[in-house]
Amino acid sequence: MENNIFIIIFLIFIGFTARDLLFGYERNTSAKEVDTEGDNTHNYKKEIPSMTFKAQPNGPTLKILYCYSCGYKRAFDEYSTLITDRFPDLNIMGDNYTPGMARSKLVQLLSVLKLVLMALLMANINPFTFLNVNTPGVWHWMTQHKMYACLMLFFLSNTLESQLMSSGAFEIFYNDVPVWSKLTTGRIPSPPEMFEIIDNQNKLYANQLNLDLHSLPEKLI
Repeated sequence: MENNIFIIIFLIFIGFTARDLLFGYERNTSAKEVDTEGDNTHNYKKEIPSMTFKAQPNGPTLKILYCYSCGYKRAFDEYSTLITDRFPDLNIMGDNYTPGMARSKLVQLLSVLKLVLMALLMANINPFTFLNVNTPGVWHWMTQHKMYACLMLFFLSNTLESQLMSSGAFEIFYNDVPVWSKLTTGRIPSPPEMFEIIDNQNKLYANQLNLDLHSLPEKLI
């Protein structure tokens, strides 16, 4: 009976780990295929579906990359509502910010290591004998308390993975030009600051658009 319980728990852990690895890979692949406008400035992976609040093909775009695991999606939703009310012609896009390839690979490594350790525990295999080293006491405890050891490995690994993927970012881009970075300033802009940033960028955008329109006949000559 006890062995059956261990097997069921182990299969559940395998299912969660396989889901994280497989679906994480699919999201990484789709994120690389989404960029159809030649924006190679920020090579990030999508962990959640991107959010788009406006659809003005010819209008400027405000893109916000936020830390999903930090709970900043709620801040993004609130700012999107405020900005949409004040700037109805502005496209607003949001997506999760991933903190680089190195951390992502480390998270994948932790997921695989977690799965390997649980498999060794369930199979009663002592990896230290193959390494010709003394078996530490913690491994003896884990083999004697497999259920608690598997739970400990699962939750500890998930906690570490979550911490590694928590960037604390709230990065704002206007037409792919960075205009605010929480990683640099250490804080999210207040609504008045956000409005001021957008106002200034809208003026620059309008001036550049008028300049391009005035220079268009000269280019055609």
